[in-house]
Amino acid sequence: MPDVITGNTQVGPTKQEVIAAIVQKELKFAAKLAGYVTDVSQFAQKGMNQVSFPKLTSFTVQKRATGVAGDIQALTATKDTLALDQRAYVSWLVDANDAIQSTLDWDLESARRAAAAHGRQVDLDLIVALQAAAGLDVGAAPITRDFILNGRAFIKKNDGDLNQVVLVVSPEQEKEMHKISEFSQAQIYGNAVIPSGVIGSVYGMPVITHNGLADGEALMFEKSGCALAFQKAPAMDEQKAIAYGTGSKLVVLDQLYGIRALQLGEKGLLGTQSPLIVKM
Repeated sequence: MPDVITGNTQVGPTKQEVIAAIVQKELKFAAKLAGYVTDVSQFAQKGMNQVSFPKLTSFTVQKRATGVAGDIQALTATKDTLALDQRAYVSWLVDANDAIQSTLDWDLESARRAAAAHGRQVDLDLIVALQAAAGLDVGAAPITRDFILNGRAFIKKNDGDLNQVVLVVSPEQEKEMHKISEFSQAQIYGNAVIPSGVIGSVYGMPVITHNGLADGEALMFEKSGCALAFQKAPAMDEQKAIAYGTGSKLVVLDQLYGIRALQLGEKGLLGTQSPLIVKM
């Protein structure tokens, strides 16, 4: 017999590190849209329940005549407020006897699927916020070249950065995308390595298919049109659940975040509309 045996006492602490790494990987993979909005998590500090974004008016240049005093102008400020109110929570209980009889690593699989569910939920919350704040709504229709060009023109006219615009389509609309030559012809948008979830690009915009959109729906938005803030990063904790047998445990994976469409009411739109978001 060897003098030193590496068992659960030695290996156990690394299991949580492995699971935590897998949780983060699954979250990033499942949350396809988080990277396409503005992340303001650094402002969501302890003790806060919201993040505010000041919006200032602009000066107007005046052509002053000689010997005539110019007009004095003043900036005014309003603000967008992002509430940190999304308390996302997933909990599960592992019966040790059932886990032993399973061919799966139940701890690992449960954590992986809980993380994926969290990632999908962040995306769904983003979609709801984006759709509610669209400054241009073209109604339900198959996606066409005109929708893409009109959406780009709308965002550009409203001082959006076209290099930061993304097009998100439903699986049904993806079929229509392939009828648009600017998208379907590989030589137009290239075949370089692209981020997870991106199926190509059109007019320089990445195109993402997302199951969170219903048939016939599509979204086009610029990164500064929506903000996301994580006040509490995804965290996992567990406790014994001996009522279900020795080794059984109750596990929780949760996070705290907020989402808010930005630039609401700008460019002459209603106070609930953003000039950087287009929907179908």
